Parts: sequence; C-alpha cells; structure tokens
Amino acid sequence: MRNLQARTEQRGQSEYESVWTFRLERYDAAGQRVTLVPVEMRGISFEGGLGEGDWVRAHGTMKAGTFRVKRVENETTGAVVTAKGIPKVLLVIAGVFFAAIVLWIAYIAFQLITAPTGPPPDWPPSDFPT
Repeated sequence: MRNLQARTEQRGQSEYESVWTFRLERYDAAGQRVTLVPVEMRGISFEGGLGEGDWVRAHGTMKAGTFRVKRVENETTGAVVTAKGIPKVLLVIAGVFFAAIVLWIAYIAFQLITAPTGPPPDWPPSDFPT
C-alpha cells in the first residue's frame, strides 16, 4: 500500500463524506511488481487504520479504472479497515416513514375521489320550511 491520501467531499448541502485514496502494488510469484492499482474508499467515517508500506488485502469492484473498496484487511497489523456509511437501521426506518406518508396521501386522495357529490339523498328534510 502506497501514497495514502485522505480528503473530505461535500455531498448535498450539509452532508460530508470521507475519501481515502491509495495505490496497491501487485507482485508476481517471483516478487516482481506487476501492476500498480489505484484504490478508493468512501464513507462517512472509517474504522481501522492503514500505514505506508502495509501489506493489505482489499475487497471491492473495479469502476472506471479505480478499485472501489469498502473493506481492507491489513495483513501487516491484522486490523480490518471498513468504510462506515449510514446505519441500515436508519435507512429502513426512513423507508418505512416515507412509505407511510405516501400511503396516507394515497388514502386522502382516494377519499376525495370516491366521495359522493351533491346534496345528501334526504336533503332537504321533509320538515324544512320552504
């Protein structure tokens, strides 16, 4: 692992995301460097640590020439480095809340569409003065 750089990027008006970029050197069986792979980790925060020259094992996908990872195993220290996002429980709660609002709006719209129009059937009452 080489050239670790950390920065913060703004997402939206008040949300920020931490971004770690570094390069992985891949070696063949003879110990010769084969490739240099650019790596990017993004998250609200990170758990664990990396240092220059650490031997690491990364898990992720290639996208536009950059290896995007959420988890790195630091083989030098034994630490597991993970990018933390919004907790899934909060995402589920927000989804349920959003669905409840949509259902409530749909119920109100249904009531307005199916409501009878005109005066009630017994209007005017028989004892209504004319």
